[in-house]
Amino acid sequence: MFIDTDYVIQMIRSGLLWLLLAGLAQGIAAAPPRQVVVLVDNGYPPYSYEKDGRAEGVYNEVLREASQRLSGYRIELRPVPWKRGLSELEAGRAPALSPPYYRPERDYMGYSAPFWQEQLAVYCRADIMRAPRPHWPADFLGLRFGNNAGFRPGGKAFWLAVQRGEIQLDEAPDTQGNLLKLVNGRIDCYLNDKLSILYVLERLQRRGAISAEQRGGLAAAASLNGEWAYVGFAKRGQRRFPYLDDFIRQLNAVLEQMKREGRIAAIVEQTLRVPPP
Repeated sequence: MFIDTDYVIQMIRSGLLWLLLAGLAQGIAAAPPRQVVVLVDNGYPPYSYEKDGRAEGVYNEVLREASQRLSGYRIELRPVPWKRGLSELEAGRAPALSPPYYRPERDYMGYSAPFWQEQLAVYCRADIMRAPRPHWPADFLGLRFGNNAGFRPGGKAFWLAVQRGEIQLDEAPDTQGNLLKLVNGRIDCYLNDKLSILYVLERLQRRGAISAEQRGGLAAAASLNGEWAYVGFAKRGQRRFPYLDDFIRQLNAVLEQMKREGRIAAIVEQTLRVPPP
């Protein structure tokens, strides 16, 4: 019987080629998603904080859900002190940081689509507010303000007054540290997101760290414009993180979709329904 060896060889080669292509396709399909580290604030409850080494809070739950919707990427949340997070992003050692406000002077940072608006408020000791102070920040000159290290809330006029020495600034690492200073009379006022202030005051009172009388000795002094929360990206990290542009594009699309669906508002409501730890 005549056997066409060339035909057999061709069939073997075709079969081997098919197996090779099938194997490559399977390998591509099974490739694990790329892990993208997002540094997150470890001291900003209820939005972002660390508990037992895990990133907790509203914004971290938003990013966890967003991570599941990404194609080819998964977000790894890594809690750090806020000032350290800013430094890591500025140096290009980390690809992303959550949740910065938009600050044009941070020329090393790009921004995602905004995904939640906070409401800034000023709380002062009640004795400071015996006389009305309707004008911000002109009526607050001469006072000592607490501030979270690395935060810059309050607007240009406030920070110009700080620069001129017309308002004194006393920084602490987080909201809890500043509120303890406030109730103990070490600062006059504190400026931050209203929800964060009320959440931490509730937590401090539940723990017995402050009394109901001390909490009652604080007064809402001013309500300011809201600030949008973003995910910040390292502009100087493109060489180290060449995938960053595609990741940002996907994350923006996912965050916008979650806003349209009402998922972010639902996560905020659900997270805040849990009593403070």
